[in-house]
Amino acid sequence: MDKRIMIEGAMDLETKFLLDALKQTQEHLLGTWRFVEGWYKEVPLVVAVTAVGAANAAAATALGIEKFKPAAVISQGTAGGHDPALGAYDIVLGKQSFDASSYRTAQEDRADWQHMELMGAYAYEPDSGEFVPQAVYYPGDEVLLAAAHKAAAGYSRGRVVDGCIASCNTWNRQKERLQYLHDTFGSSCEEMEVHSAAHVCRQYEIPFLGIRMISNSEFREEDFQPETAQACQEFVLSVAQEIYRSYDCAGQLGN
Repeated sequence: MDKRIMIEGAMDLETKFLLDALKQTQEHLLGTWRFVEGWYKEVPLVVAVTAVGAANAAAATALGIEKFKPAAVISQGTAGGHDPALGAYDIVLGKQSFDASSYRTAQEDRADWQHMELMGAYAYEPDSGEFVPQAVYYPGDEVLLAAAHKAAAGYSRGRVVDGCIASCNTWNRQKERLQYLHDTFGSSCEEMEVHSAAHVCRQYEIPFLGIRMISNSEFREEDFQPETAQACQEFVLSVAQEIYRSYDCAGQLGN
């Protein structure tokens, strides 16, 4: 394993600044997923353009890990707010994440989305040789999180908070539902890729961190603000530099 860091983004909007910042680039197409190797200052990077959604993110993450053997993976981009205290340009560092579409409803005649229990995704366990349910919440890597905290000192466009990222292939805009997810499961924001990428990294035992910038909040009547995508990428590049500095002398992450 070398010191390369793989940074993922789903949309062109969420990867253009990263790609433009790379030097000495080499492009790869694995299946239909685009990967670009290069350097950002002293840091060797791979930028993965995953496309939108959990299935695409999982596939691109697995392909990228197999091809590039990264030392760490960051999934970054925009997100909608679940926490009413957060607004556009605030950053959520994924201290944990969960799949907001993996749940079991209560056994009852009427439909009520509030009566639901979160479930973990299934993953292969080498000891048992079986696919078994995993924990509902996946933690972000502590070393990567510490590096992001250092980078946060230089960010001035909003707040940077540790939070819980809810992933699902839905776009929730109902305030009551957003508030319920925040109050019940602790979600800070909502997007479509983080938890599936975290799930794959967990299988490969690759350090992982989700970073999401709030692009809009229904609680503040904000429209989607595309400029937040570049601001997030700028911040993530500073995080990558801090991660790179956290390598130990053997070239491995120090946890």
